[in-house]
Amino acid sequence: METIVDEPSWLRTGSWFGCPLVGAALGAGAWAVAAWISALPAFPYRGVFQLLTNLPQPWATLVPVGGGLVLGLLFAADWAHKRLVVTVSPTRVTLVRGDRTRRIDADLGAVYLDGKELVLRTTDGREIAREKTDLGRTELSRAFAEHGRPWYDEPPAER
Repeated sequence: METIVDEPSWLRTGSWFGCPLVGAALGAGAWAVAAWISALPAFPYRGVFQLLTNLPQPWATLVPVGGGLVLGLLFAADWAHKRLVVTVSPTRVTLVRGDRTRRIDADLGAVYLDGKELVLRTTDGREIAREKTDLGRTELSRAFAEHGRPWYDEPPAER
């Protein structure tokens, strides 16, 4: 039996829809800002903005909206790749980030969050893992405690 701690499924799925939509909206906003700047009598690099607004329709709208959409997709992919997934079992802790998997079979003396970093220490006090995470303290503590792992709400004192 093992427990997997991951971002909620609504957030994982929503990021693939939300990020491109926000990017497309920002692209549309960028076109509106470019049109406003092009109408100003003087502005640094005004020619760049005029280039965008001088494109014929529908390209003047599609280029910034499409660019924002692509940037949103790239952001969602980067977010998915940097996400930490923690799997806890009675004998092993597995940390997965992107294409990197780290299996920890050592006896753990302490597991805790140090700010936004998940820290695993052995029974002799050695730090064997420190991973940045946005996973919830409650979910992590529940998963480790459920499998008899020593969870601390605060970093324990150094030995």
